[in-house]
Amino acid sequence: VTTAAGDDYFSHIYPCILMAVTATLFGDVAESLDAALCVDDDCILGDGNALNALQTSVTAGGGVDALHLLQARSRDLMDLKPECRAYLQKKKLGRPSDLARLLKKCSMAAEPGAGFAPDPRPGIPGALNTTEMSCQYGNFQNDKKGTCCGLRPHFNWVVATCKGGESLFCRNLPKCAQESTPNINYVASYQYNGSHFILQDESSAGDLTPGGIAGSFANGTGWEKKKAKFKWQGGDWTTKYAPWGHGHNGPRGLTPPGALWVLSADNFYYGALYMLSQLTLNLQGNRNPTGTNCWLWELDAVEGSMGWVPEGKAMPGHLNQLYATNNAAISGCMPVAYTALQTNGGRHNFTFPAEFQDYCRANPKAAGCAPWEPGKNVWWSGGAQSSQRFENKWDTPYVFAVVVDQKGYWIYRWIPDASGSTGWPGIERTRSARVLPARPKPVTDPRGLATDVRGDVQEAVILQPSLLPESACLRASMEAINFQFGSDALGAMAHETDAYRRGGALEGAQNWWSHFADTGQDRDAQYPLSIAGIPKSAMSGDTSCNKPADFSCGCSQPSNAAAQPTGSTSAESKNEPLKAEAPEATSVPPTLPPTKSTASKEMPAETVSPERSLANGKAQWLLGLLG
Repeated sequence: VTTAAGDDYFSHIYPCILMAVTATLFGDVAESLDAALCVDDDCILGDGNALNALQTSVTAGGGVDALHLLQARSRDLMDLKPECRAYLQKKKLGRPSDLARLLKKCSMAAEPGAGFAPDPRPGIPGALNTTEMSCQYGNFQNDKKGTCCGLRPHFNWVVATCKGGESLFCRNLPKCAQESTPNINYVASYQYNGSHFILQDESSAGDLTPGGIAGSFANGTGWEKKKAKFKWQGGDWTTKYAPWGHGHNGPRGLTPPGALWVLSADNFYYGALYMLSQLTLNLQGNRNPTGTNCWLWELDAVEGSMGWVPEGKAMPGHLNQLYATNNAAISGCMPVAYTALQTNGGRHNFTFPAEFQDYCRANPKAAGCAPWEPGKNVWWSGGAQSSQRFENKWDTPYVFAVVVDQKGYWIYRWIPDASGSTGWPGIERTRSARVLPARPKPVTDPRGLATDVRGDVQEAVILQPSLLPESACLRASMEAINFQFGSDALGAMAHETDAYRRGGALEGAQNWWSHFADTGQDRDAQYPLSIAGIPKSAMSGDTSCNKPADFSCGCSQPSNAAAQPTGSTSAESKNEPLKAEAPEATSVPPTLPPTKSTASKEMPAETVSPERSLANGKAQWLLGLLG
């Protein structure tokens, strides 16, 4: 049952309850309830006396069992929030279980991961047990022997280089870019414990001490000394390194409530730092013994783009502009945004991310705040279409920090100062402390707050927004019900109704973002929405170093020192009125055909009639009866 005003829910369903109880006294309970339940707003309170009749018939006729069954069928709907209720209404579904029946749920083995999955139990206080976070909806078509079904949110890093020869991402490079970069000091992994980030030794490559981790490429210590221990299977990139092992005996990876990876390099002109599921790292490190690597989740924090284009074609940016991407592999349990317009359901008003609503009210023309306007849409999931990229200069030291928390993926880059310090206390060029505060100092350089970051920018941050349950339902509402977007919506509903747990009605449907904490990355500053991207028209159009014939190790974009990147205007305190909606063809992975849809408009709150007031009073009696 879906209504325009959630607090008037019961006033819409009382006649249905009356029909159900009356029919139950004379026939099959389940059939009568299914016949009586409404799937839209047609079930309206018509006769106030119906409630009195219901009370009398239940008290005298013994229809309490029917009411309990009705409670079990509809409790999930009562807990759903507006966007997820609207999703069901738009898709003409009665309740979340109807959506679940349209999706394929994989069968989870007694031991998920065929013995290669990391330990779900936390290794430090404050980290979460992931046992009840198993994902059973989504892209499991290539599962072998039940290896992938039940995937849990354990993630870890991969460093990829071209040292050692050519490969898909390492074609036609100048010798300097193939053999002499990246030059890394250390890579560190930190688990959030609810207040701080704690170094995880088994997932960190450097010289470990009681105080933390250290390393210097110039001195042959840290990464250079330890990297052989992390050698992983190459492929699209020639040489790869990652923390991997065998199930519970290997690295646990990083899990909710928060994750942080730090990479310090003296040269990161071309290469990649990205993250995969720990299960994928374990399987591929062991040469895929079950016939699959369960590639179902990926975050590319900083990656060269040669492998994205056919032989001889131009790259989307210069050779040394490295991109962030979060949609290379889709899990079905950690939804991603794609574009600003799609995240907001195609509507002509700004809704998500909710934390930017005030900013967009004050700056309605700022980047990302009005994506429905021509030329103003922004890619928030990165990739070749996006502005989410860092230009890295030759032989320039950079420190990258990648955070996963409830608000999304935060990717920082600093040029260390003369002392080696960065904007994150405890993180330095050649060392990082064992315990770190939850967040860095706010980034203040305007050039580092608008993506498309130049190589000389001292500090920068890029955000790829999360899709928490309400946002996930709105995003999915534009798409067909399929393994990706249907699963995203179901996972959202599972969390809003607390039905994702073992034994729950929607067990295996997940929204992993909901398990992460807000680590406060924006707590000390109101960042502009341009940290998630800017329109393509605002990006540098220089293409002097994006083809093999022009490659060198001195590529450089024109300076944007005078740019005002946020696109903000003078403050406006009022909301723009809701406009008519324009359908847009969505941009989804190649395996999914684009769809066109028009998002439902927001509805004004309804006026409560005297009949509704009576219904609300009776609701208290019924809720007491149902317990």
